[in-house]
Amino acid sequence: MGKAGLRVDETPVHVPVMLDEVLEYLSPRPGATILDGTAGGGGHAEALRERIRPGGRMILLDRDREALERLIARFGRRGDVSYFHANFCDFDQALNQAAVDRLDGAFVDLGLSSLQLADAERGFSLQRPGPLDMRFDRSEGLTADEIVNRWDEGRLAALFSKYGDQPYARRIARAIVAARKRRPIHRTDALADIVAAAQPASYRRRKRIHPATRVFQSLRIAVNEEYGSLEKFCGRIFDFLKPGGRVVVLAYHSGEDRIVKQRFREAAGAGVASLPVRKPITPTEAEIRANPRSRSARLRVAERVGPSTGSL
Repeated sequence: MGKAGLRVDETPVHVPVMLDEVLEYLSPRPGATILDGTAGGGGHAEALRERIRPGGRMILLDRDREALERLIARFGRRGDVSYFHANFCDFDQALNQAAVDRLDGAFVDLGLSSLQLADAERGFSLQRPGPLDMRFDRSEGLTADEIVNRWDEGRLAALFSKYGDQPYARRIARAIVAARKRRPIHRTDALADIVAAAQPASYRRRKRIHPATRVFQSLRIAVNEEYGSLEKFCGRIFDFLKPGGRVVVLAYHSGEDRIVKQRFREAAGAGVASLPVRKPITPTEAEIRANPRSRSARLRVAERVGPSTGSL
């Protein structure tokens, strides 16, 4: 779901992050079959599609049905593009339906797009008051509202610590539980205020980001089971790549990047993959100036070697 920037008038416009680097390291060629497991706004997919013509094929997945509908409107129903409403970790099912055995390349962008942030009803944004939803796939059951209002203090604190590296996780969890005893917390702005007030003023002043950012991040990860999906994807993708095929992953915070690094290194240690670059690739200063939301992006790449040997 390539991250997006916003025009001055706040109209969402898709700006794919690190597009040049994605194209360089994925190295698409005419006739290739490429999976974009988080196709989102379609910026990366469009550039990849141009480079695999003629004879190439794009397999596009997204958990967000609205994003998928926008993709279909953008690219149309053509033979060189197949669309699937699916979690990127379930790419094997999509490949089976598309009658694709092996891929020349695979790409996932784990970022949250401004197209989603701009929709207050999705509940992702700290700046746009809305319901505590945070589901990528709104047909699924668990919402941020349920976590905030039903999980006990210990479970909330563990969540904020594990998924958000939040140093005041226990204080924040205690404040949420106390606040919801007075009245349920159903809105993003109400939660943000509670989280901010629970942290020391000196700590809030030192942070460049909103004091509730890490808590919102933690809730979103839990609602969408993002870490589990990423573990599953990284553990299985090499079975579906042709020798020489590459997988490129864009991550936006340390927890995601840690999973990708570990799984790619395991694949390399098992002789299944090689690592063209061992350290994460970061956006240029020029890109960060043009699209500040790209500043936390980390790109990692691995290349399939030898025949398939089974899941890691």
